[in-house]
Amino acid sequence: MTSAPPLAIRSAEPGDREQVSGLWVAAGLAPATADEWNALMIGGTTGVLVAEEGGRVVAAVVSASDGWRAYIYHLAVAEDHRRRGIGQRLMADAEQQLLSTGARHVFVAIHQENTEGLALAGTMGYLPEGEIVLAKRLATRAE
Repeated sequence: MTSAPPLAIRSAEPGDREQVSGLWVAAGLAPATADEWNALMIGGTTGVLVAEEGGRVVAAVVSASDGWRAYIYHLAVAEDHRRRGIGQRLMADAEQQLLSTGARHVFVAIHQENTEGLALAGTMGYLPEGEIVLAKRLATRAE
């Protein structure tokens, strides 16, 4: 009997975009455009963590800090790797990464109908704060 390859959590690299975008699309999340991905890769206070197993990216999460507040969002785990604690590990590592940047309070962004995501956030100690988040897409010159 062969054992599964070990799971490694690491910072995403520019070449991970296709695999990460595939995870996000499968999870119902928007993929990053090339410009957005590049911004995530070079941003000093933003980043993407990935969980990799046997050369395959099986999960990803974005973390960002503006120097005051921190955010965790776009967490996706491949369907065949769910319920193994990978999402919890990624969130915990993202929290540590944000803590090292000086963040002391983190928000998670989860769609209100994503019951699995809401349950995961609750398991990780996140509580509703009563804020309503409004969103607006900004068009780029190319659009």
